[in-house]
Amino acid sequence: MPLDPRLVFTPDWFKNEFIGVAVEQWIGVGALIAIFLVATFVLRLLITLYVRHIVSSTNRDFWNRERKRLNRPLLLLALAATVLIGFPVLDFDSDIESVVNLIARVFGSIAVVLLLFRAIDIFADTLRQRAESTETKFDDQLVPIVRTTLKIFAVTVGGLFVLANLNVNIASLVAGAGIIGLAVALAAQDTIKNLLGGLTVFTDKPFEVGDWVVIGDDEGTVEEVGFRSTKIRTFYNSKITIPNMKMTEGVVDNMGARQWRRYKTTLGLAYHTPPEKVQAFVEGVRAIIRANPSMRTDYYMVELHGFGASTLDVLLYCFIGARDWNEELRVRHVLNLDILRLAESLQVEFAFPTQTLHVVETPERKPSHPPLPSEVELTRTIEDFGPEGSAGQRVDRPLTAGYDNG
Repeated sequence: MPLDPRLVFTPDWFKNEFIGVAVEQWIGVGALIAIFLVATFVLRLLITLYVRHIVSSTNRDFWNRERKRLNRPLLLLALAATVLIGFPVLDFDSDIESVVNLIARVFGSIAVVLLLFRAIDIFADTLRQRAESTETKFDDQLVPIVRTTLKIFAVTVGGLFVLANLNVNIASLVAGAGIIGLAVALAAQDTIKNLLGGLTVFTDKPFEVGDWVVIGDDEGTVEEVGFRSTKIRTFYNSKITIPNMKMTEGVVDNMGARQWRRYKTTLGLAYHTPPEKVQAFVEGVRAIIRANPSMRTDYYMVELHGFGASTLDVLLYCFIGARDWNEELRVRHVLNLDILRLAESLQVEFAFPTQTLHVVETPERKPSHPPLPSEVELTRTIEDFGPEGSAGQRVDRPLTAGYDNG
């Protein structure tokens, strides 16, 4: 019978026991720890070298942050793999070996789930980085949904994997979960409606993140779109959560999708304004609209449309091209300033509610009226505010730094 090599080359003191464990087994445990540390160091080094030499310098900081997310799950996975492969070689008692292997399998399963979680985070961050570089906002809405869906799938599969390693009957568990799921589905019909509403939002795309929307009595800017609800930041800076089933049952008014933003107002001129100046003022406002690059120039109306209680009412009906409300207000600001400059140039007064006392004129004393400008002068003033003129402002030119909120 051939001799066991361990009996020939192993010193007798290796068989001595310390705390019930042979010295050679302690040495084996130490060797496993050393192998685990070396394997972990090599694995981290390979990932670091990959990031440093393969990834471009512009994305290196991003990938260095993502790499650090993998440290803990990789550490746990390497430990479980080292124990599963190396511990049976140490010839421990079968009961001890079974317990250690069970613990290692459970921790290995948890490590795989954590590693999958970190991989999902890295994948979602990569998608988010690419989504931010595109003009459409629809992909920005999909990124958190993809992240949540993948994590739910990872938890479900990982949980079943861990239970399988604990020798739990997965088939009966899945069957029982199906019955429980049916009962939960019947009891959670509103939640299912919200999920269907979320699918409607993603398929019909009635709005995107950042749009100004009006949903029933709620109004604000869309911040986040989920499967169950949509979060809106109101103009009072509060945050409201709207169930997605409300999207399918009600009307969604997307104010942010407007190509043009209507501006309608009445300019009240004083009653003593001569007709010639009223006509010049109307044409001058039209010229201002034509000259402003942010205004719609194929459809607008500026007309003397009525006689008010104390004003000659000039209707201003036009459309502004702006991406958001702030830009719309800025264009209005420029337009209104130009209208004020036009009125000053034409010496046209804006009226306000007053009470006038008329005194009968006497032959000795007649009221004096300023002489009317000639038609040539009125025409020149109108042209100065037109596209080829230099009187209008066109764009915002603040007198100071502007004190904008940006």
